[in-house]
Amino acid sequence: MHTRRYALLLSLILVAGCQDTGEEPITSRQTDSSPAPSASEPVASQENAAPPQMEIPTISLSESSASQSGAPSTKPAQKSAAQKRRDLLAAMKPLQVMLGQWRGTTQKPVGDFKGLTEPEWVWDFRTNRDEPSMVMTSKDSPYFREVRLTYLSENGEYQVTMTDPENKVRTFRGKFEEEVEEFQGDDQKMHLKYKLGLEQVDAESARDTWKLAFNQVDNHRYLVELSKKRGNNFIRFDTVANQRQGTSFGKSDEGYGERECIISGGLGTMQVSYQGKSYWVCCSGCKAAFEEDPESWIAEYKAKKGNDET
Repeated sequence: MHTRRYALLLSLILVAGCQDTGEEPITSRQTDSSPAPSASEPVASQENAAPPQMEIPTISLSESSASQSGAPSTKPAQKSAAQKRRDLLAAMKPLQVMLGQWRGTTQKPVGDFKGLTEPEWVWDFRTNRDEPSMVMTSKDSPYFREVRLTYLSENGEYQVTMTDPENKVRTFRGKFEEEVEEFQGDDQKMHLKYKLGLEQVDAESARDTWKLAFNQVDNHRYLVELSKKRGNNFIRFDTVANQRQGTSFGKSDEGYGERECIISGGLGTMQVSYQGKSYWVCCSGCKAAFEEDPESWIAEYKAKKGNDET
């Protein structure tokens, strides 16, 4: 009996001595900088404790998020319709030498036909103001009744849509085969020459694939070369030679001065008026566009000249 009481008393003394040392048990010491749980929080065992959850921030790739964070946007700035039109007109400027009335002759007879009856090139801003075209019409050509020529800024190519006498439409695309060159002619004036080649992109068969080329000789003469595909090559089947009627109409040099067309930027050949003030236009197509909406064309011309001066 006394022996048991003595052993129990000794055990209590040893336990009390360990609690009074003031040192933490080794298993409860912190091994990192995170705070120890408070006395009121339950302490989970190491075996059953869940790993700490990390909060992953959400990253937005939207344009608004980029602007809010101050990061630069990689999306290219969109051009305005007016700027796209100015770029198109700049690419088309050398071709404006074709504006006006012409008389053409085919190289070979086509039935009873020999010669064209006054084909005329004019600007068309009314069908699609943002994508204007130079349009040529002819009543008697054996190959086309209408030719629409424009520039595709998205891929850097020129496009021709040709409608033949049977109303069949052919679409051509291409670039300059011979770059635009300015030279002094026999009349001691500056002239342009170039060759614009375009291949049909909507042919129904390989043997019916056409190629069209505008070969500008000088300001008063140009050739329309017509070819068909044979194997891997194109064989020319006719050439239409065009001679300008009258004097130079759409000369594409610099120094127009006040005679700059308010719409196309080409050489003005006729005048239009609005609210007592006169303006120059280069062809009947620009005249029609101006008369349809003079205020917006005047405002755009002023904005363009302001940009040129800055």
